[in-house]
Amino acid sequence: MRNDEPFAGNGMKNFYKRPRPYQADPTLHPVCKTTDQPNSYPSGHAIVGYLEAFTLAELVPEKREAILARANDSAHDRLVCGVHYPSDVAASRQVALVAFGYILGTPRFQTELAAARVELRKSLGLNQR
Repeated sequence: MRNDEPFAGNGMKNFYKRPRPYQADPTLHPVCKTTDQPNSYPSGHAIVGYLEAFTLAELVPEKREAILARANDSAHDRLVCGVHYPSDVAASRQVALVAFGYILGTPRFQTELAAARVELRKSLGLNQR
């Protein structure tokens, strides 16, 4: 899923070229890695987090709520860190939903997902679904 994030978000980042909060307001001092590029919208980290969460939720649906809650927390951390705006994170979830819907429909992903489901559920000691 990590390799699909640039496909999902880079076009929008390049189109909007939105300055990050600390670029728009130099009095802000983020607590995580920064960039000189104006590429705040959408959040690539949040897209990856959501894509991975959507995948895990497919593999372990009984943990879906907890997995998606953690993805939301992780995306929110991008705001706390000072490198994104709320709309960057909201857009990321929407982009990830659309991208995941597309990816989920591909035969290759379905094959890999089925194999991962068996392996993960076995390693977690869960019944096969």
